[in-house]
Amino acid sequence: MSLLTDASLLVTPNAYKATKLYSIIPTNGNGDFTVTRATTATRINSAGLIETVGNNIPRLDYSLGSCPNILLEPQRTNLALRSEQLDNAPWTIVQSTVTPNTTISPDGTLNADTLTANGTSSNNRLNQNISLLVSTTYTYTIYAKKDTNDFIQLYGNSTIVGSNFWANFDLNNGVVGTVGSATTASIQSVGNGWYRCIMAMTGTTVLAGNSSTFVIQLTTSASALRAQTNSLTTSVFLWGAQLELGSYATSYIPTLVSSVTRNLDQISRNNIFTNGLITASGGTWFIELRGNIPVTRDLSTSGIFLNTGVSSTIGNGFVLRNPGSISSRIGIFTVVAGGLSANLHTIATDNAKVAFKWNGTIADVFVNGVKVVAATPFTPTAMENLIGEGSNRAIQVNLMALYSTPLTDTQCIALTT
Repeated sequence: MSLLTDASLLVTPNAYKATKLYSIIPTNGNGDFTVTRATTATRINSAGLIETVGNNIPRLDYSLGSCPNILLEPQRTNLALRSEQLDNAPWTIVQSTVTPNTTISPDGTLNADTLTANGTSSNNRLNQNISLLVSTTYTYTIYAKKDTNDFIQLYGNSTIVGSNFWANFDLNNGVVGTVGSATTASIQSVGNGWYRCIMAMTGTTVLAGNSSTFVIQLTTSASALRAQTNSLTTSVFLWGAQLELGSYATSYIPTLVSSVTRNLDQISRNNIFTNGLITASGGTWFIELRGNIPVTRDLSTSGIFLNTGVSSTIGNGFVLRNPGSISSRIGIFTVVAGGLSANLHTIATDNAKVAFKWNGTIADVFVNGVKVVAATPFTPTAMENLIGEGSNRAIQVNLMALYSTPLTDTQCIALTT
């Protein structure tokens, strides 16, 4: 801990208010971060419940455990209407019934619905017609909990997304069953028997249109065929439907009669050099990341960066971001005179401690106790801006620190171990 207390700037998921994330060091305000997100958003709170926070309030998110992280996500839109009112149009109920407000949902209130098959030999399902763009990738999610049935299936209309976009989910054991060949799927426990069932396209839509693109069906097993015909009379609990443009799921966005957009999250601290938190000749930047899973980045190219400019590709600095459009974990880059280096190193673990140190001519990079980049050419000027934003991909930050001088190799190894 002594290395952290020696920092010139130290920020953790700690005290905050609207537009502000307070630093632990310094205490005079020179290290406080500005928080920008011009919409509400949800987080997982310390009780494990989904909670809405207001505009420009940092999301201290507990989805990865008992300690919070600063959640930074890209802008996304939930296209599924009435996401918590599955008994209401535009949802269509086929050979089933939906009973509203039958059990406690993942937000802690009595607002989850029950989907019950009626025993007719059919596709016992619930679906919503949603207009999709052509040549685009989407991700479907629904929160589900077993009642008298253990299994659900998600799938999209075959004329829009092809017949291989579907997935089965076992709500008893919390595992993914059989999936279509054009699909990636995962299941996340969110407590109290609830799971978030996630299904993403591996390709893109083949036809633009308005069809039954979001289908939730009761099935008899985790290996059921797509759009299985059965005669079930059993039920599951459902809540919080989401369809978003992108190759991976982001935090839940509630909707009513129209789609809802959550703006990207950004935290920023300028005047780093002016306030004496680093020097022109050298320094050290430390960051602890969580949730660094492989994802295909969204369209923009920023991430977390310390730079002379206000962009990750302007001036001189360091950048953590996805290396490219392929599915990847976060990569490490330098920027010199506005030129972005090739990816110097890809961080191979879900959780990582990263340290950059520079002395005016070269820089070294340490990840999880190992020097992964040695003596890469780097001649900084007055790096003024430390910015983290979710425009590139979802990022969770546990801690960031700056030192006004370059630490030793031994100190960087200790800091990142």
